[in-house]
Amino acid sequence: MPDVEAFIQRWQNATGSERANHQLFVAELCDLLELPRPDPATEDNAENAYVFERLVNFHNPDGATNRGFIDCYRRGAFILEAKSTGKTLGSGMWDNAMLRAQGQAVAYARALPKEEGRPPFVITLDVGTALELYSEFSQSGGAYVPFPDPRSHRIPLADLYQEGIRERLRKIWLEPLTVVSQKAPPPISQFNPQPLALNLAH
Repeated sequence: MPDVEAFIQRWQNATGSERANHQLFVAELCDLLELPRPDPATEDNAENAYVFERLVNFHNPDGATNRGFIDCYRRGAFILEAKSTGKTLGSGMWDNAMLRAQGQAVAYARALPKEEGRPPFVITLDVGTALELYSEFSQSGGAYVPFPDPRSHRIPLADLYQEGIRERLRKIWLEPLTVVSQKAPPPISQFNPQPLALNLAH
């Protein structure tokens, strides 16, 4: 039985910087979820399928190249961008900080080599506070949207007590494309063939 309480108590008051804490947090989250920890990185980027600080190159219109580093990357599964915001969960300042993290993660996804493709998930992490999940199952350059929906894509640390939440994260790590079945249900229009124009008028 995972010791969720010990994990939460250890991390809920973490106040150090992102750089100081995010790798240890992710490694211990993997332990909690009974998942493998990221592998050691190598000089051959093609071999870095599941690592911290995965190198990506941004190719600018002027021909220059800039480097970036993904906080945690699992090929074919996710990009994780970590922060240590120091802000109150759910506040406007917290939301803004996490949206910036999501934008940074999406930029990394677009910068990955074409042969690797884009992972179906983007995860943003405020160390010791919460994770947020975004998905793009076509892996073809579409927008990453809150997963499974905008009301429940955020996972505060305390939600790790729920086995269903832990299982969702395990699937994102190990079988990310199977999680598509957990998306929000189809629009009601799919079940109601009647015109919706009157209902949608505001």
